[in-house]
Order: sequence, then structure tokens, then C-alpha cells
Amino acid sequence: MKYIHYFGTEAAYNQERNNNYIEPWISYTEGKGIDYNKSEEVYFKMPFTVEILESGEISWNLGELTVEYSKNSGPWTTMDSETSISVVQGDEVAFMGINNMYSYIDSDEGEYMPYSFRCSARFNAKGNIMSLTDGDNFERATSVDDYAFYKLFWSNTEEDEDPVPIVSAEHLILPVRSISTGCYDSMFMSCTYLLYPPKLPATVLYDYCYQCMFQGCSSLLAAPKLPATALADSCYAFMFYDCVSLERAPRLLATTLENSCYSYMFSGCTSLSEAPNLPATSLAQSCYSSMFSGCTSLTSAPELPATSLAQSCYANMFSGCTNLASAPELSATTLAQSCYSHMFSGCTSLTSAPELSATTLYTSCYYSMFKGCISLTEAPELPATSLAQSCYSNMFFDCTGLTEAPELSATTLAQSCYANMFSGCTGLTEAPELSATSLAQACYQGMFFGCTSLTSAPELPATTLATYCYSGMFSGCSNLTTAPELPAITLLSNCYKNMFFNCSALNYIKAMFTTKPSRTYTDNWVFGVASTGTFVKNSAATWTTTGTNAIPTGWTVQTVSA
Repeated sequence: MKYIHYFGTEAAYNQERNNNYIEPWISYTEGKGIDYNKSEEVYFKMPFTVEILESGEISWNLGELTVEYSKNSGPWTTMDSETSISVVQGDEVAFMGINNMYSYIDSDEGEYMPYSFRCSARFNAKGNIMSLTDGDNFERATSVDDYAFYKLFWSNTEEDEDPVPIVSAEHLILPVRSISTGCYDSMFMSCTYLLYPPKLPATVLYDYCYQCMFQGCSSLLAAPKLPATALADSCYAFMFYDCVSLERAPRLLATTLENSCYSYMFSGCTSLSEAPNLPATSLAQSCYSSMFSGCTSLTSAPELPATSLAQSCYANMFSGCTNLASAPELSATTLAQSCYSHMFSGCTSLTSAPELSATTLYTSCYYSMFKGCISLTEAPELPATSLAQSCYSNMFFDCTGLTEAPELSATTLAQSCYANMFSGCTGLTEAPELSATSLAQACYQGMFFGCTSLTSAPELPATTLATYCYSGMFSGCSNLTTAPELPAITLLSNCYKNMFFNCSALNYIKAMFTTKPSRTYTDNWVFGVASTGTFVKNSAATWTTTGTNAIPTGWTVQTVSA
């Protein structure tokens, strides 16, 4: 059937076309558009209806609510939680109700709980969803309440409930353009039969409105279009989480983001091979956090044009993308706390790292950024001289292909700044120069832990220590033969704990401290070193202790003046 649809202005026509509410559009001439598929109007005027594909039963956990239903255009009958409707293939059951929302707040848990629809037979959903809230006035509905359709078709598969077998929601109309907080949150969660989603025409979003909407819909092949450009906190968070059949992502048009708006949006979408463009330049806390984590078919990343970052904005963004071969350019010079934390963690095909030009760092900004990137052979330059707590901690953890470390020029360190930075880098043969003289708590803790190819250690010029500063620094470096000279006179709590633990080839240590070694300062610091070697101590040191917490048993002792 063909229709002529008239618009008063070209702007009105273009707005409808951009929203994709009625499509496809063919042309515009003097305010007129030609539409060859006007079927949405039919469904818009139809109450919410299920089209049955096989025999089964319909029930509904309605609590104290009631709805009316009509089977095969028959009389309208009241339905409550005790009602069961027998259906066979070809039946159609329509529903209407005057209920603001199909969820409630649990007084004990203090969180929303759903009144979920149940059907044991496979079915398609169609018609106007607003017939459930506005009764026979649904065509004139302009608003929807918070959490109105929360988990409407959800089943608790964790407790062995069968998934709600909805196959298609292609003709289910969600007409309200300005929606509300959480209104469609988890609506189709765990609907493993769902192939075709409804259209989502809303252009004004609210917090959590589409959160988890299709999470776990393992048969979903394509995502609906998302025309909104004004976002809200967590509006798309987890929206397609674990949609393992999803091959294409929708366009994302927003240039200004909100907190967690895309967080985990496509996480676990193992069939997704191409990411959408991300044009946003104004970021927000956790906006892209884990957006593509576990997308194992993704081979390339979208451009990331923002130059000023926000807390955790890219955290875990591509974590576990095992086929990602190249990273996007990261041109930002203004960083934020945890902004790149775990960004490429587990990207085992990544061979090169992007340039990192920022000179001022923030807490955990590069934390575990390339952790487990076993194909990475070269680290990026790290020009920053102003460090922050845990800024480089775990940055190259288990990067077994890395053979060289970048230059580290900072002279004043921060708490845990280099902690475990190269831990597990079994291919690293040379350590960077470490010229810092002002240390901080745990600053070098575990820095070269398990670097089994490291044969020499960098100089450690600091004479004033900090708690845990060198704890576990060279632990497990089985090819290290000579320790760096340790000029500090006074020890602090756990400063040398496990420092050379299991350095089985180590046979020379020169340490100038006069503090009597003990588990308080040097716990197991020489456990597992070579059975013979030379220990050079300060002639002013009066202690003579031997063992794993002091001078290795069986070693020759020499003394020198500090």
C-alpha cells in the first residue's frame, strides 16, 4: 500500500527522516514526502499485542495490578497474577491497562523489582506499548513514568527460569520521544530468542533509560537506530552486553557525553567486527568505560578526537579485544584519574602502542593500560616528569614480547607510581635508568617482578628511602647476577622486602645500611639467591646477621666505608 504524507515545512520532513520513525523516505518536494511503508501507523493505533507462534500459556506476575486482555478480537477480560491464558499458533492476544509502571520498589532491598510478562510459547510483540499504561487512550500518550517497563520481558535465568521466548519486537511501538529515568531498563534482558528489536525514536534521554535493554539477547543480529544526540547518565550502559550475535553497531551521533553513557554498551559482543564512529569531544566520567571489552572480532578501533579527558573515560574500553591489531591515536594532553586504565588490557594482537605525549599525570592514569599485550614489542615514550599515585602501575604487566623499556626521567616519584610496571615482561633484557632521588611509598614495588631475561639492574641513587619503596622490585629475575648498589644508611618499614626474592643467579650485593636487618625491613629479601657470593657492607654497620632477611648464608662478607 502507498501513502502520500504531507509536511508543513521541509524542516519537519527532515526531522522525521532523521528520527527514522517512519521509513523509507523517497524524496521531498514542496513539503511532500512519499512513504512506501507506512505500516507503523497501523501498529501505532494497535494496543500492545502478542502474536503466538506455537502452543503454550501466557501469565503475568502483576502483583496488585490488573490488565485487560482480548484474545483474537474477543471480549476484554480482566487479568491478574492468577490468570493463565491458553494459546495456540496463530492466536493474537491484546492487552490494555491503566498502570503507571510495571515495576515496584522492594521495601527490603530498596530497589526496583519487575512485574514481568510470561509466555511459554514463542511469540512476536507488536502494537503500542503505551496501551499498558494509558488504556484505550494510548494513542495520545506523551510521557512515560520512571522504570515503567523495567524488565518487562526479563526472566531470571540465573535461577534456571526459561527465557521469555519473544522472537520479534520489530513492530512493537515505543512512541514517546521524551522518555524517563530507567523506563526501558533491562526490558528484554536475557531474551535469547529475540532476533528483531523495536525502533527507538526518542531524542531526549534520561538516566538509565536504555540501560541493559538487550543484555544477553544472544540471537540479536542488528541493533536499532539511536537518533538521540542529547544523552544522560548511563543511558546506553550495558545496552547490548553479551549480544554475541550482534555484527553491526548503530551510529552514535552525540558530541557531548554524560557519565557512563556508553559504559559496557557492546561488552562481550564477540561477533562485532567494526566499531561505530565516536565523534564526541566533550567527555564525562566513565563515558566509554568497557564499551568494547571482550569484543574478540574487533580488528580496528575508532578515532578518539577528544583532547581533554575525564575520570575513567577510556578505562577498559578495548580490554580483551584479542584481535585488535592497532590502537587509535591518543592526542589528549590533559589527562584525568584512571583515564586510560586497562584500556588495551588483554589485547594480545596489539603490536604497537599509541604515542602518549602528556607531561602531567593523574592517579592511575595509565594503570594496566597494556597489561597482557603479549605482541607489543616496543613501549611508547613516556615524557612526563610530574607523576601521580599509581600512574604507571602495571602498565606493561605480562607484556612478554617487550624487549626494551622507555626512558623514565622523573626525579620525584609518587606512591606506587612504577609498581609492577614491567612485571612478567620475560623478554625485557635491559632496564631503564632510574635517576630519582626522592622516593615515595611502594614507588618501585614489583617493578621488574619475573623479568627472567634481565641480566643487569639500573642504579638506584636515592639515599633516603620510603616504606615498601623497593619491595619485590627484582623478585624472580632469575638471570640477574649483580644487584644495584644500595647507598641508603637508614632502612624503613618493608623497604627491601622480597627485593631479590628467587633471583637464583644473584651473587653480588653491596648495601650500605647500618640499620640491623630483620623482617621489619628486609623480609625474605635474599630468599633463593645463589648459594655463594659476595656481600659488601658498611664498615660502620655493627650487625652480623645472616639468613634470608640479612646476609645470605654461605656468602663472603667484605666491608667498606660509606
